Amino acid sequence: MFIFLPIISLITIFLLIHKNRNFWRDSLMLASIYWGTLLTAITEGLSFFSLITFGWILGTWVLICIILIVIYFRLNSQIIPTLKQNNYSQIKKDFQIKSSVNLLLCGVGFVVATVGLIAIIAPPNNWDSMDYHMSRVAYWIQNHTVAHYPTSYTPQLYQNPWSEFVILHFQILSGGDHFANLVQWFSMIGCILGVSLIAKQLGANLRGQVLSAVVTATIPMGILQASSTQNDYVVAFWVVCLAYYLLSTIQGGNSNIWMNSFNIGSSTGLAILSKGTAYFYVFPFLIWLALYQIKRLRWQAWKPALIVGSISLLLNISHYLRNYNLFASPLGEPGGYRNEILGVNILISNILRNIALHIGTPIGLWNGIANRLIQITHIFIGVDVNDPRITFSKTFFVPGGWSTIGITGNENSAGNFLHIALITICIIIFLTRKDIRKGSYIFGYLIASVSTFILFCYLVKWQAWNSRLHLPFFVLISPFLGVVLSKLKKKKIAIIIVAFMLISSLPWVFFNKYRPMIDSKNIFQTGRIEQYFSNRPFLKGTYTGAVEFLNYQKCSNIGLSMGNDPWEYPLWVLLKPNNQKVVKIQHINVTNISASLEKKDSYKNFEPCGIISMETKKSKQKKSIEINLKGKTYVRSWDSPELGVFIK
Repeated sequence: MFIFLPIISLITIFLLIHKNRNFWRDSLMLASIYWGTLLTAITEGLSFFSLITFGWILGTWVLICIILIVIYFRLNSQIIPTLKQNNYSQIKKDFQIKSSVNLLLCGVGFVVATVGLIAIIAPPNNWDSMDYHMSRVAYWIQNHTVAHYPTSYTPQLYQNPWSEFVILHFQILSGGDHFANLVQWFSMIGCILGVSLIAKQLGANLRGQVLSAVVTATIPMGILQASSTQNDYVVAFWVVCLAYYLLSTIQGGNSNIWMNSFNIGSSTGLAILSKGTAYFYVFPFLIWLALYQIKRLRWQAWKPALIVGSISLLLNISHYLRNYNLFASPLGEPGGYRNEILGVNILISNILRNIALHIGTPIGLWNGIANRLIQITHIFIGVDVNDPRITFSKTFFVPGGWSTIGITGNENSAGNFLHIALITICIIIFLTRKDIRKGSYIFGYLIASVSTFILFCYLVKWQAWNSRLHLPFFVLISPFLGVVLSKLKKKKIAIIIVAFMLISSLPWVFFNKYRPMIDSKNIFQTGRIEQYFSNRPFLKGTYTGAVEFLNYQKCSNIGLSMGNDPWEYPLWVLLKPNNQKVVKIQHINVTNISASLEKKDSYKNFEPCGIISMETKKSKQKKSIEINLKGKTYVRSWDSPELGVFIK
């Protein structure tokens, strides 16, 4: 039940904000920004004193809830009647629309509710969840701090942590990972509401706002990610907040410029704190903001810029410092994802190849023609389609197969075929319709949104799973699509288009490859432990056997020798039910830069009674008879093709 404390605080913040506002969607977005900033401050503050424990987390949220509720009743005693008398009419008005559009809203609600059910029932089982999203949370809970620790997989350290901060609080307060997937699901809801508000700012009527919401809710990659612990939807939400308050600043002139600067700074900071790709998505909008401020404020434009920059930096400073102290860079280790050569021809190449990730179908002829056309274009522009300097994956290809239409689709590589087609059509309509181009700020918004994709293509190497990193772009472009669709002369065409998108989204909802609702191994009939291994089912017996052996040995201090295969979170899940002593897990014989952390007091005295050695092909670790650690010898005592267990 303690999981509801952060939610209660969010609701109370919303009620306090909504007292003086007319639009509940706007109030909810602002409340989310304040709540996200508050959670960051709590996490970093408690971590500084190594107080990330159940007692301190619980006590902090109880205190915050009490303070907020007291403020609510003392200073805003008229909120409830005000909400009922003044704002209820606005909410009621929002939903008094034509039956056809109302049905679209019901469809969005069905998709969101179903994805939410999957998020709660299915455990985290995404590949990155096993590698670092959930593993880092387990270490933070064990170490009582979010400080860096020795590990064989450094992305657990330097990757931006806000999504995992929320999971950390949910996991400590609930005693498990049953709510970990909800961070992305809540972000999906926030994006749907946010894009409808942006569409309103761009001149869309209520119908156009609903169309924008439907377009967002039916993004295949979004549907798949919203029930996982990936963090691209989280980034998308904060960038949507940034875009919304940017438009509010432009439309409001000098009114509330300082408050909007705070909101923009917080949105920017939280986006960056969530994922490194946020830099690509916030930059065009910040450039737009800077140009507007210079035009309106002249030499005083530095003042709001200082507010935006200071708040963004303040939210990220602790993470930057942790990275700088270990990696000598606030961004951590270079990942090899940046293009090694630049140029117009490189940009054209990457735009084509990234779009190709979204145009695959089960029709082999279509895929072959698309692949051939892209290769011919590369010959014309003088670029090798597989040049390793601009290609992270080994070979370029146009995806194909049933997964391209939602049958066993997954959140690592799903494409958004209908959405990329709709974007193309709507841009053509926009360019040929003068009446739409005259809309307030819509042209500037389109340029900023498209620029995020262009900037991404210009700087980031092509890889087969880039489509998941495109999710914020598809969310950002949705308000534009809603506006254009709402301006079509034949209104029924827009309704038919989005209704088709709703229907076509259902396979993505029901046939998620790793969290299916309709399948012989669906989430209702498959055990939770087995679902953790959906990506690598052959490891289940190996992991279970290794943990049972360690439990039989009454071993509670366990060393991990993972090599290059850090697929470790299932080990945490299996080891925690061990009712012997408190289980402590630590990487041993680390060879990367984090090895220097083994000398710290928190880690240098660690003496495992057993060591689990990862010996898969990916780990690049050879089987051995013994492991030496700090002058002690550990002998191979349990064996399997993928794991070895060594006992002192």
